[in-house]
Amino acid sequence: MATAIQEKIERMILEGDLAPGQRLNEFALAKEIGVSRSPVREACRKLEQAGMVEIINNRGIFVRQVDLKQALDIYEIRGALAELSGQLLARNATAADTEELQKRIAQMEVSASVGDTTSYYRQNLEFHRRLVEFTRNPRLADMFLATDKELHLYRQRSLVQSSGMEVSNNEHRAIVESASAHDEVATAAAFKAHILNGRQRAISAVTREGSVSE
Repeated sequence: MATAIQEKIERMILEGDLAPGQRLNEFALAKEIGVSRSPVREACRKLEQAGMVEIINNRGIFVRQVDLKQALDIYEIRGALAELSGQLLARNATAADTEELQKRIAQMEVSASVGDTTSYYRQNLEFHRRLVEFTRNPRLADMFLATDKELHLYRQRSLVQSSGMEVSNNEHRAIVESASAHDEVATAAAFKAHILNGRQRAISAVTREGSVSE
């Protein structure tokens, strides 16, 4: 039960129902879900271990806030994971896998062309999820997707910069084209470059309102 509750609270955070810095009301959550406070408390402990919430003694449970320095550190880890993911993607992805990824890129292209940052953000997260799943290494995929969740606490969906969507999606296209050719070196380099470019966009975004797309 605690795992199911953890997933529900996590979805609330990722979908914006719970914002970074917001205090979680255990009693209200338990009442909404229809359970006692005990499994909610256990779920929150697991979310703390996953880096999604902070439990502060005598104050309560809060959705974690990620500052720029923490985000940049996460990007560095993410870049290393992306390099390995690209290598395995090129090695293990099937023609059906890359065809699906190309369709997702086309969907993101439509969202970018009309400036629909909300749809692009959601599609982008799903694209990354499928991309790393196609490495056929579940543990690696879990590690990479954990960084996605942490970075969500820094870069808000509603603040994705429209100007970065087309650039970001072109980088997606380069990754998939290399993977389709089963070029492990090129795919690894393209995926790592995509992540590090996202890191640079995060740095640039500090000087203006908003966050970044990756």
